[in-house]
Amino acid sequence: MESIKVIKNEEYLAAALGVLGLARAKVDICTYKFELSKSVEARPLNTLIDELYTLAAAGKKIRVLLNTTGARSGLTRINEHAARVLQEHNIDVRTLPDGRCQHAKIILVDGCLGIIGSHNWSPKSMVKNFEVAVEIRHAGYLQDIQLHFDKIWAGSKQIK
Repeated sequence: MESIKVIKNEEYLAAALGVLGLARAKVDICTYKFELSKSVEARPLNTLIDELYTLAAAGKKIRVLLNTTGARSGLTRINEHAARVLQEHNIDVRTLPDGRCQHAKIILVDGCLGIIGSHNWSPKSMVKNFEVAVEIRHAGYLQDIQLHFDKIWAGSKQIK
């Protein structure tokens, strides 16, 4: 099925779970902020994160590209913490070199499903912010994005 669908605000969670649930082999994710939290506000996001853990445990290849500044900023601390936890769940996590900003918000599933938009993986992005994204179910449209992700990934570095 080929389609493009607009995702508004809190619709992202269901859309993301839907495309992740179709993963056969790999999932690639870019996000500026990946915030792990046990707050009540974070419950919707934690459902999404738990799905990543489930996919990784099932042997799917999960790659996550996060932003870090190289400095000890609040964002860097949040993303470095998330990286450590994700790595404990056999998820490969990297950042761009030389403090370059990774600002894209993308989910790519098996190169043929994807979501591209403004949502960070943070509680506020899931339930409070004004956000918009596009779900794409068409390998042809996603091919260039997958190639670009692969190129960026090849030049990225592991978060320790």
